[in-house]
Amino acid sequence: MSTAATANRRPSAGDGINWLWIGIETGILLLAGAALAGAMFLAPGLRERMIATLGYGWAAVGAFGVVSLLLAIHRPVALARGWRWWLAGVLVVLGLIVGLSLLPGESGVLYAYGMAGQFGYGLTGGLPALAAAQCALGLALIGLLVIPAAPRWYWLGIKYAAIGAWLALVALGIGLRYAGIRLAVAALATGRGVSRLAKGRQRQHPAPAQSPPANPAPAERYEPQPAEPMPAAPPALANISRSGGWQLPPVEILAPAEAHQIDQAAIAEMSGEIKEALAEHGVYVDIEDVKAGPRVIRFGLVPGYMPQKPGKDGEIAKQRPSRVRVGDITKRQKDLALALRSPYIRIIETPEPGEGMVGLEVPNPTPGKVLMRSLVESPEFNKVLQKGGLAFALGEDAGGQSLALDLAAMPHVLIAGATGSGKSVCINSLVASMLMTRPPDELRMIMVDPKRVELTPFNGIPHLVIPVIVESDDVQPALRGLINEMTRRYKLMEELGVRNIAGYNAKAPEPMSFLVLIVDELADLMMTGGLEVEQQLVRLAQLGRAAGIHMVLATQRPSVKVVTGLLKANVPARVAFSVASQVDSRVILDSGGAEALMGKGDLLLLNNDFPKARRGQGTLVYDEEMDALVDFWRNQQGPPLPPINLADEDDESPAESGLGDDDMDDGDIMQQARDIALRNPRLTSAMLERRFKIRKSFADEIIDELRGEGLVIGG
Repeated sequence: MSTAATANRRPSAGDGINWLWIGIETGILLLAGAALAGAMFLAPGLRERMIATLGYGWAAVGAFGVVSLLLAIHRPVALARGWRWWLAGVLVVLGLIVGLSLLPGESGVLYAYGMAGQFGYGLTGGLPALAAAQCALGLALIGLLVIPAAPRWYWLGIKYAAIGAWLALVALGIGLRYAGIRLAVAALATGRGVSRLAKGRQRQHPAPAQSPPANPAPAERYEPQPAEPMPAAPPALANISRSGGWQLPPVEILAPAEAHQIDQAAIAEMSGEIKEALAEHGVYVDIEDVKAGPRVIRFGLVPGYMPQKPGKDGEIAKQRPSRVRVGDITKRQKDLALALRSPYIRIIETPEPGEGMVGLEVPNPTPGKVLMRSLVESPEFNKVLQKGGLAFALGEDAGGQSLALDLAAMPHVLIAGATGSGKSVCINSLVASMLMTRPPDELRMIMVDPKRVELTPFNGIPHLVIPVIVESDDVQPALRGLINEMTRRYKLMEELGVRNIAGYNAKAPEPMSFLVLIVDELADLMMTGGLEVEQQLVRLAQLGRAAGIHMVLATQRPSVKVVTGLLKANVPARVAFSVASQVDSRVILDSGGAEALMGKGDLLLLNNDFPKARRGQGTLVYDEEMDALVDFWRNQQGPPLPPINLADEDDESPAESGLGDDDMDDGDIMQQARDIALRNPRLTSAMLERRFKIRKSFADEIIDELRGEGLVIGG
């Protein structure tokens, strides 16, 4: 062989291996790997970027890339001829990435997207079913690439599978047809046997010749059987007439309830965003309970376990894993608000007794309305009526549960909220609940409306003891008359030896009716009446429950001067709508939260049933519904009602009789001022002006003298 031919001959497989080149290539690869590791160590952003992109999938990609590079350098012809195997290797690497995407990491992005990073999560979306389908498709493609006769075998497999499915369907149809024939024959035979038995009984016991009775058989009557009583319905639904002869309005007078569709896809997306936002800060939770309300969705967050850290020797210590602290979840409220793109979120610890989770309340992306009729027909509302209470359809809570309260058990309620928050609609829903369920002989009302527009449309209904009070000067005489009525009721109960109105009505021939005082704006009363109005309201709050007297106080300025500590201590039930500041929220609820409400009926309820404020959506009552209810009661003529005397009988003090300072003796005024100062050491001259209707200079002189006697403190 010539020298040229020898020079052009390619080295065969049996030639010697050039270890020098292999060493050089290996050194280059090691240097490249070291440079990459150094860059990742010096640049944390690059490291986080690579981990977030592919995670542990970089190991499979790097190994496959090194092997492909070595083949391209040393065996390019073999790589070109074995392109099918190279594509099969690519599919194997993708399969490994798909498998890693289903394994959650310990923290950070890998916990949210899996150990294959965002690229792996994008392939599967975190769905095991989709990952299994992709792996099956990859195996099929690998078979087509590396098996020469794979298409033929695939075609035969599909063909025989289709033939088998067709034969199975034919066999199933034949079996069903045979079973149907057998059942029909058995039914026919049974029917003939029953017919023969009936004919035999007729021959033994012939029917009488007289005509059948006028009344049908008990089984055919249009009435419930005694053994299966119908469930008790609310009086508003039953439209019954009470013993007094009054007819309650039908439920059809209210607008029908509207169906509310819940977007499950949006809820699932929000659940993922919550878990991801908390996982980015090392807080791991599971979402086990999701309850969707009309305006708010409540997610139940169960604290997860913290990942165990390796010790000094690199091994994980065998110790009991620790849970995520609840404080770590509550501290991330602002991060959750940013992730969910909503400022109206609220985190509560143990939202309901017996639930071991943290509640997260988020606004519903598809809000709905809570209409009056849906609550009147609810079992919770019916349960309050069956107990004989005063049902109040407040709304629905964050979990979609009806908030049907009993005003007789509360026994007083304080409602506060800024303009447009839903306070007036709440009062209308309270009045509508009572008009739907109680006739005038069982419930009487006294309304105070200094604004003259909210409660004055109720004038003319038989439930009102007196017309709606709109003048501030008429409020104090009415309150004094109400206190006298309460005292009279206590004397009657003392004579019968009973403790409350329920025991009195069970024994007395003439039962007492409930009395409800509704004040639309408490701030105006406290501004004009001052100390005297506060004392009267506190006395009613302390003693009114047993006598059947309940109060509903509403204000849009919940300051400490309006809602005093003594008044708040005697009114345990409070409803807070959206307020202007956290200070106002603390006045009503003794805690913050009302300042972050969304308005338009979004509320927080605090009563004795729940240790913490409960979020809900108030009932919506249309003006047309209220007009229909008022017209129904105005046009109804019932029997005469027992009179309730609210006249002010306390004429002992000249100040209360309306006399000025010219008609009163200075000594009497001074003595009365001493008595007031003994009860209230922080007495002011303004209080004396309003109480005794005297000049400011005279009131200042009295205060100076009382301060000299040590009865008044402060400036």
